[in-house]
Amino acid sequence: MKKGGKPEDLGEANRMLILNCLRLNGSMSKADLARRLGMSFPAISANVKILIEQGHVRESGEGDNSLGRKSMLLSFNEEMGFVIGVDIGRFWIRAMVADLMGKVLGYVKAPAVSGGDAQELHDAVVDVVRQALAEGGKTEKDILCIGIGLPGVIRGDTILLAPYFPDIDLKQFKKRIKEEFETELILENSVNMGAIGEQAEGAGKGYGNFIVINYGVGVGSALVLNGRIYSGSHNAAGEIGYMVAEPMKLRDSFEEVGVLESIISKEKIEKFISHDNFQQEVELLVERYRADDLYVRSVLDEISINIGVTLINLCAALDLEAVIISGGLGTAFGNVFIDTWRSMLGNHIPFPPKIVLSELDNKEGVLGAIHKSIEHLFTAESII
Repeated sequence: MKKGGKPEDLGEANRMLILNCLRLNGSMSKADLARRLGMSFPAISANVKILIEQGHVRESGEGDNSLGRKSMLLSFNEEMGFVIGVDIGRFWIRAMVADLMGKVLGYVKAPAVSGGDAQELHDAVVDVVRQALAEGGKTEKDILCIGIGLPGVIRGDTILLAPYFPDIDLKQFKKRIKEEFETELILENSVNMGAIGEQAEGAGKGYGNFIVINYGVGVGSALVLNGRIYSGSHNAAGEIGYMVAEPMKLRDSFEEVGVLESIISKEKIEKFISHDNFQQEVELLVERYRADDLYVRSVLDEISINIGVTLINLCAALDLEAVIISGGLGTAFGNVFIDTWRSMLGNHIPFPPKIVLSELDNKEGVLGAIHKSIEHLFTAESII
C-alpha cells in the first residue's frame, strides 16, 4: 500500500471521493454512490473494482431494494491500515493505536521525560509507540500515520513558550521519528489535539464554536470556531496564560510565564503541589478546601474568581456555544466551582455558553492525535 504522494490523475481523485463517501456515510451500493457523487455508474464500477483489489473497500452484504436483482453493498475497510496518536505531557507520554474509523485497539502511558534531552525524548516516544502497537496486536508496517501532540507554540521547526519541555531540534526530532517508523508524521499543539479529541469523542460533540481550557501545571486553551481549530496568525491562539484579569498585574516587560498563569498556577498552586504525585496532591487540596481550611479556601476562591473573569472576557469576545474545562486542576476545581463560573457568566454576558468538564480521563489529547492523523490521511489524499 502506498503511504505517500498525491493523486496524479482523475481516477485517483475519483477513488478518493468514493472512499471518503463510504468512510463518512457508511455502506452504500454502486447506484447510491453514483447518485451521491454525481458520477456515472460505469466510472463508479471501474473505480470500486480497483479499490476492492487494493483492499480499501469490501463487499458487505446485499441492499434492501425491493425491485430487481439485489444490489451489493460496499463498505470502507477501516482495517486497511492503522494510525498512532501520541500526547507528550508534563508527567506522562500517552500513546494509542486505532483503526481508520478511530476505534482504539491499544493504549499505554509511560512517565514523561523530566528535564531530559532530545535523545531521551526520542527514545521515550519510540518506546511508548511500540508498547501501544504490542497492546493493539499490530506491527510497525501497519502504521499509516503518527500524530504527536506537543506543548507550546509550534512555528515551523521551532517550539516556543514551552518552559517545561526539553530543548530539542524539532526538525531533527521529526526526521528521526519518520525514519524510525517509515511513515507519515504530523505535529500539533497538545491542547489543540485535546480540542479535536473533545470534538470527536467528548464534550465538544455537536458544537461548532467552543473553547477547551486545559488547566494543569500551566494553563492554555484551544479554540474551535466554525467547526475547525483556530490557530491565529502565529499559531499562538489560545495562549490565555498571558491574559491580564486585573490592572494592578500589568507588567513593564514581557515574561515567558504570563500573568494569568502566574496567578492561578505558578505563584499559588506550587505552594501546595510538589509534582511527585500530581493527581493525589490535587485531590488532597480539594479535600482541604471542602474541609474549610481557611487558607486553602482563600487561595482557591481567588483562583476561581480569576478563572471566572477570564471566562467572561473570552465568551463576551467569542460568543461561544460551550466551554470545556480539562486538565488535572481544571476538572478537580471545576467540580467545586463550576456553578460559580456559570453564575458569573450569566451575570455578565447576554448569551452565556454551556460550561462542562471533560470526561475523557486526560485522554483527549491522544484521542485528538488519532483523529488528526485520520483527517490528514484523507485530506492529503495519501491513503490511495
